[in-house]
Amino acid sequence: MEYTLILIIHLLSAIIFIGFIFADVIVFPAVKNKLGVEFHTKMIEAIVGRGLKIYPPIVILLMATGGYMFSKYVNSELGYFETSMQVLLWIKLAFVVLIVLGVIYTMYCKLTKTQPIAFMNYFHSYALVLGIAIVILAKVMFVV
Repeated sequence: MEYTLILIIHLLSAIIFIGFIFADVIVFPAVKNKLGVEFHTKMIEAIVGRGLKIYPPIVILLMATGGYMFSKYVNSELGYFETSMQVLLWIKLAFVVLIVLGVIYTMYCKLTKTQPIAFMNYFHSYALVLGIAIVILAKVMFVV
């Protein structure tokens, strides 16, 4: 039962995390094109204001529950690369680390008021692709 509760919290956190990124990459630009820059700017300000309160705890929950579940399948008793499921878990972890490093770099640039490298202008697009890959791997790893 404990694992099921952790899994549900993890899934809900992932839905919110990927949903926000999806909205930022796919929905918000459409609003900007359809309703104009001024409306888009006001909408983003309203969403970011609320998002800054909700998003950090969601990310912490997502990482904590993911780490808990990871430790159930990859540990000293079960091995680290013994099964295809464990290998896929490590790939998922690598994708998560890429997203986390991108977030840390973005926060660093905002705090130091430095311009991020051009590659990072599309960070949410990359994070969305990685997030979708993580979801697909989560489903595939139980059938391979």
